[in-house]
Amino acid sequence: MELHILEHRLRVASIPKDGLPQFTHSLIKLIFLPTKTRCKFISLTETPEDYTIIVDEEGFREFPESDHLSVADAVWLALNVVSGGGSSSSSQPIGVTKIAKSVIAPLADHNISVFMLSTYQTDFILVRLENYLCITT
Repeated sequence: MELHILEHRLRVASIPKDGLPQFTHSLIKLIFLPTKTRCKFISLTETPEDYTIIVDEEGFREFPESDHLSVADAVWLALNVVSGGGSSSSSQPIGVTKIAKSVIAPLADHNISVFMLSTYQTDFILVRLENYLCITT
């Protein structure tokens, strides 16, 4: 298993269900018209309470200022979890248990909080930018 630090600086935000119409244009542009933006990383998750968006700083600039957008103070780095030393697109699933034991537990031992994001093809561990030196040494 390898960890690759992605170059993207990520923001985490929340939009309440009733606030979504204000952001529809921005979301369509980011998700369905990638050639119209410089955004390289976006994740949109719907929960019963809200929509959580994880987006790089280029994509974040697409959103209008609004009271309906709650943004976490931290800027995050994404660690891409890759198995077998190959590229992330050809990696085999590792499993949350192995990731927790090998990566998350040592970070927790150093009081570094993480935010986990899993997709069909890969897993990401998000760490605060302020912890960058701690995770690279």
